[in-house]
Amino acid sequence: MAQRNVTGYEQEKKVDLSRKKLKALPEDVLGDTNVVQLDLDRNKLKTLVGIEKLRNLRCLILSKNEFSVFPQEISLLQNLEKLYLNQNKLPVIPEGIFNQLHHLRLLKLSLNRLQDLPGDLGQCSELQYINVSHNLLKEIPVSLLELRNLEELYLEDNKLQKLPPKLFENKALQKFSAARNPLSEPPDEICAGGLKQIRSYFSQISTSVADYIKRVKTMFLGCSMAGKSTLCRSLKQQQAVAVDLKDRTIGIEITETQVKDFRFHFWDFAGQEEYYLTHHVFITPQALVILVINLASYQKEDPNSFKKDVAFWINNILMRVPDSVVLPVGTHVDKCPSLEVMMAKKADIEKRIQQMMKKMKENIQLRMENFSEKNDAELFFDQSNKLNSLMNCDLQVLDLVPIDCTNIKEIKSLQNRILEIVQNKEIFPSIEKKLPYLYKMVESTITDLPIQKEIPEHAESCRRRTKEARSPNVYNINATGNISIGTNNTIDVKDQVILLFVIMKNP
Repeated sequence: MAQRNVTGYEQEKKVDLSRKKLKALPEDVLGDTNVVQLDLDRNKLKTLVGIEKLRNLRCLILSKNEFSVFPQEISLLQNLEKLYLNQNKLPVIPEGIFNQLHHLRLLKLSLNRLQDLPGDLGQCSELQYINVSHNLLKEIPVSLLELRNLEELYLEDNKLQKLPPKLFENKALQKFSAARNPLSEPPDEICAGGLKQIRSYFSQISTSVADYIKRVKTMFLGCSMAGKSTLCRSLKQQQAVAVDLKDRTIGIEITETQVKDFRFHFWDFAGQEEYYLTHHVFITPQALVILVINLASYQKEDPNSFKKDVAFWINNILMRVPDSVVLPVGTHVDKCPSLEVMMAKKADIEKRIQQMMKKMKENIQLRMENFSEKNDAELFFDQSNKLNSLMNCDLQVLDLVPIDCTNIKEIKSLQNRILEIVQNKEIFPSIEKKLPYLYKMVESTITDLPIQKEIPEHAESCRRRTKEARSPNVYNINATGNISIGTNNTIDVKDQVILLFVIMKNP
């Protein structure tokens, strides 16, 4: 519907043709050069033949259509300021489009299939907002680094492993998000802290030696009495470890171990049903999930056995952290009647997992189509985004490894299999994190402090030294991360850690 401006003249028309199931642009609209905003959201458009006639168009909304080829006619809309092409099927954008759009200020390309952005995007010097979330970017396009007026940039749910420092030298940038990317530089924990933390990270990297660490969060999930604790402790101690019934895990047991140059953080989750509600809180992205299945009690003739021992856990992981890696491990093989029975159970589990994942994708696709057909689809925007993420998820369920936890050779064989997995860049692309040296120093200091003895002593010392440091700007953290009291008194790392505790406790 066309709308007149407040003066009543046929100028600055805003035309809403959303949800009309259009496959082509109406001629009556194309003939009106007063149109400045055209809303074509939720139609069936694949081309934009004739759009160049709207030479005064400033806002074009093409979200949720069927574009699989970028409409090059857009390059002729030289007054365009806002372009919405989110939720289409675009795999690539050709050169020669954006170098014509000198007034473009907003660009929304989220929920497409883009692996890169064109180089001429950098010529859109007035761009202030870009959203390229939910695509397939593996690197930050160079063109983004040339946009000196960019204020907001959203890159969530891509395949990014590194962010370039130059991106954050742009002082105009005020809002940024790269959540749910397999980042190693900076680590996603740093990015979660926002722009201030990211800029601090790169500042420290530039002024100190970087330290590379390889950490793997390894979570042991499965039903009660599946053998999680036995497996976890056997891997940690690299020998067969028997766990009594009275010693089974209550809640979560967290330990760590070093294997070659990898540090594994083992999270052994209790299998009792009363703890299920808390599991999702601790399941995090880019983790190795070891799904422990009791092969001796597994019944391939009983569908409920698969649902309880396998499907329940994979569904839970998929809904919480869809980019995890799941390694099913079949335990108690020594209690299976024969090797043939054990191998038949292994094959049955792997077959059912494949069927389950295929069926899951089909159900997600069906639900997405149902959402897109609803007249009030905007009410389901968050659900639709979630389904799209699940549709493009990288949940990897590997082949099941059967093991006899009483056999040291099989324990070492499983350990070698785990090492193969975490060393595989295709499976874990960002296992190695780059951190400023100070981060490692602080961590080591915290780890080495004898908590009962040294913390009270140093804390008291720091309290005395910070009584005079309560006026504004008396204590600060400089560019290299060192904490100073007063103007020149820099303190050592151990006291820095304690001082941070004191400051947080007594602001």
